[in-house]
Amino acid sequence: MRILKDSFIYLVGELINKSLPFLLLPYLTRKLGTEGFGELSYYLTILALLSICIGLSQEGAVTRYFYFYGNKAIDLIVRAGYLYNILFSTVCLIISWILKSEIIAYITLIATFNSFLSVQLALRQAQKQPIPYIMIQFLSSVSLVVFTVLMLEYVAGDRVVNRLLALLLSSALVFFITYLFINKSFKISRKFSLENYKSALVYIFSFGIPLILHQLSFFMKGQVDRIFIYKLYSATELGVYSAGVQIASVLTIFFMALNKAITPYYYEGLKNKELTVEKIKKYTLVSFVFISLPAFICYFLPNRLFVWFLGVGFGESQFYTVLFLIGYGLTLPYLILANYLFFYGKNKLIAGITFSTSVIYIILLIILSELSIKFIPFSLIFSNLLIVVILWILVSKNQET
Repeated sequence: MRILKDSFIYLVGELINKSLPFLLLPYLTRKLGTEGFGELSYYLTILALLSICIGLSQEGAVTRYFYFYGNKAIDLIVRAGYLYNILFSTVCLIISWILKSEIIAYITLIATFNSFLSVQLALRQAQKQPIPYIMIQFLSSVSLVVFTVLMLEYVAGDRVVNRLLALLLSSALVFFITYLFINKSFKISRKFSLENYKSALVYIFSFGIPLILHQLSFFMKGQVDRIFIYKLYSATELGVYSAGVQIASVLTIFFMALNKAITPYYYEGLKNKELTVEKIKKYTLVSFVFISLPAFICYFLPNRLFVWFLGVGFGESQFYTVLFLIGYGLTLPYLILANYLFFYGKNKLIAGITFSTSVIYIILLIILSELSIKFIPFSLIFSNLLIVVILWILVSKNQET
């Protein structure tokens, strides 16, 4: 019962954390317009890329350390990770100062505090403390909404920059609240030697660096298309495109939150031999019904609903939403199949497949983006379908062995 209760709390926390910023979407599209929203999407793409290098999967390293070695020196791992974060971010800030790029500086600081906060969330989850976890998520969402409205309504200047400042203020505030008030069980009271820090950094690098390739794969599929569009098309077209992507991404958010809640039971079923490969393959085929349904419903919605929701000029976002609902919908069969391979320790194999299909995605993106912006979503659909087919074959072969 506790597992079920905690899983439900995590699921609700994830949905709340993602739903409030999503509900802010109509406000942003109206305040920024198609061009401003497109420009913001481009900067958020840079943020996603920089976050990979600054974060270095520290939250995963902390979680793994906690389960493998316990609570004995977890504060050392956290402090060493924060030290790396600060040093890397300082280099980025120096570069932004040399380039005289105010926006790069803001993006660096946002990535820094987001990484700090993700480690704090990992600590809560490792300790099986769902209530503090959901409190942090809720604070993040509410503060982001509040700061966004304040910055766009009452602060003069470039609205895109003000939105970035809202992201920075929100992440910084929630981190300090979390660290000073919610984080009481991890108050630092011990001193560690330089050798301790070296060992901790080696652990973080050995865990995080191999995962850069894996994260870059998801970055390529989830963000790099904005860069192509920003260079080949207008910011207005990017804004319309990005709005459609944002709406469709709700499906991915739901699948990932559901996966976080269900994975323990999935693994338990495999361990007890109750969940067989045949059942997994059957669930995978059934999942295709759920993939097509949201896109089918969205296709037949009146276009005026999109104009009402997003604002004038965003009517064509419906086209992109339908296609990305199909592309993102393929996340469901991917998770059903990939979790089986993760259970049997096929991490490197999955990472290699993910990266390979991401390369194929980039090749398709280069070709299709030259033809028309409307062809770009098909590169995601094809590459995601390809990875599902490959995983299906691997799961079948793993059963035979």
